[in-house]
Amino acid sequence: MIWIIAFILTLISTAVVVDGSSLMFLVFIYLIGISICYVLGGKEKKSIIKIFHAVFTIGSIYMLMTFLYMSENNYPSLLSYDAGSYFIPTTKQYMAEGNYWLTLSNIWEKYNFFNRFQSGYFTYATFFGYMSNSFGANFYLGQQISVLILFSFVGVIIYKLFKINSFSNEKAFKFTLITCTFSILFFYSSQILRDTHILLLYLIGIYLTFKKDFSILNLLKIFIIIYLCTTFRLESGLFMVILIPIYLLLSMQRSRMKFVVVGISIIVGIAAVYISVRFLQDISSVVEANQEAYGDDKGSGIIGTFQEIPLAGDLASIFYNAVQPVPLWSRFSITSGSINEKAVYNIMNFPRSFASFFNWMVSIYVLAWLFSKDIREKTKIYISKPLVYQLWIGLIFLLLQSAVISQRRLMPYYVIFYILFFIIYNSTPHKIKKYINFIVFFGFLMLQIVGIMILS
Repeated sequence: MIWIIAFILTLISTAVVVDGSSLMFLVFIYLIGISICYVLGGKEKKSIIKIFHAVFTIGSIYMLMTFLYMSENNYPSLLSYDAGSYFIPTTKQYMAEGNYWLTLSNIWEKYNFFNRFQSGYFTYATFFGYMSNSFGANFYLGQQISVLILFSFVGVIIYKLFKINSFSNEKAFKFTLITCTFSILFFYSSQILRDTHILLLYLIGIYLTFKKDFSILNLLKIFIIIYLCTTFRLESGLFMVILIPIYLLLSMQRSRMKFVVVGISIIVGIAAVYISVRFLQDISSVVEANQEAYGDDKGSGIIGTFQEIPLAGDLASIFYNAVQPVPLWSRFSITSGSINEKAVYNIMNFPRSFASFFNWMVSIYVLAWLFSKDIREKTKIYISKPLVYQLWIGLIFLLLQSAVISQRRLMPYYVIFYILFFIIYNSTPHKIKKYINFIVFFGFLMLQIVGIMILS
């Protein structure tokens, strides 16, 4: 009942804060999402609709808060430089064609797999742009809603990941809501960026690797998801290729169709070698471009210092990046700067503060698990082989991007470590949990004091 009341209040707020047309568009997209959940939900459709509704409602509230704050301060966009300087104007530029099919032709006419252009993003964004325009809805809010529905499906996939890792319906629902409200995922739940799109694709691909029985259809789905991901961010899609051997390896260990799996693995392996040799120069160019944009610029700050230390520095960078911002209010304002900088640094960054504490808590519990044999023994039966594989992949994923001072690219594998955290939290005896929680709260307080000293 509380979720229904909250959703109704959100709809009323949309009409008041924005307009009636935007309200109708929000309801329309919500109903599309519910319909998809109903059609594809299978036996769990009631639970899936429930989680979709809850996550959509929570995300709508934050979306309206950011929209109202942006409008009241006359900012062109909010919380991101890329949204106002690139994604929104480029979407409008493509929509100047006046027809969606002409827009698609323009987006894809010079398509090249290795050119790193975001063809998939603009295909999706312009589609929602034309839809919102047909309702007469506010364009900016319409773009936010296009991300919000994906975030709601992210909640559904996270719920299914909890379920496939043997959590009960009640705990899966509870932990999904915690993850979608207090982690960094919430901060990006309606931001006009491509990261939530990529997050959803990654989680679907990861979820498929947990399937016990081998299926050519599931393998085909992974291939399609990888390709779709490359159209949003090429390097993210290329890294996702690792899901193919992981799925085949797990299938060989668990499936009765071992000979079929081995045969397909050989074919895929030969194809992978051919593609790697054939397009080696293009792949190298992508890696170099990615390094130039994100990896080589280590800076002169704390991350730059960490990067000078082999491996240990990378691990420290992962940890430091996860608990940002430090201190937790450091992104609430900026003393001087342009209107665009003030649009990025303001009070609407508050979800990042919650995410900082959440990631700190996750980190401390994971460290306790690593260093305590007793806790590891208690969690052993709950950590499946697919989860172990994904945790190792996640560690590699985080290490490769340890120099990147941003959390949005890391969200897919943050989710995997969140699942591990909840397994640890569930399995840890109450007495030990009290000690760990004390360390969490006291340590986080000390972290803020250190942050203040560094900031000053």
